[in-house]
Amino acid sequence: MTFNERLKEIREKKGLTQEQLAKLSGLSTRMIQNYEKSSRPQFDNAKKLATALEVSVYDILGDGGTLIAEAGEKYGARGAKQAEQLMAEVTGLFAGGEMAEEDMDVMMKAIMDAYWIAKEKNKKYTPNRYKG
Repeated sequence: MTFNERLKEIREKKGLTQEQLAKLSGLSTRMIQNYEKSSRPQFDNAKKLATALEVSVYDILGDGGTLIAEAGEKYGARGAKQAEQLMAEVTGLFAGGEMAEEDMDVMMKAIMDAYWIAKEKNKKYTPNRYKG
């Protein structure tokens, strides 16, 4: 399930309109509409939505969405795009396989850890104009 599908489903289960959610979260109604259509929020806005809906940010974003949002917060749009590419590649790796779920979890955590370690090490090679 995608972020926009999760957001709409949770909002409707809570019996809220988009306007009500906008008021509770401090975001605009237009932003809520965009999020339910196709946009993905920045991590701060995802937290506001989660608080307003009384759920965890992971419930709204999902594990992959959380990784991408955190990458965006920490490394900007480029980091979010790279995290999204990584998620797509890993999803392709796991799709249709016969790997046990516990093994997939361990492998995914190892991949995420390796990614963040590499990002930190590569910071010293990043030109100043790209540092956030």
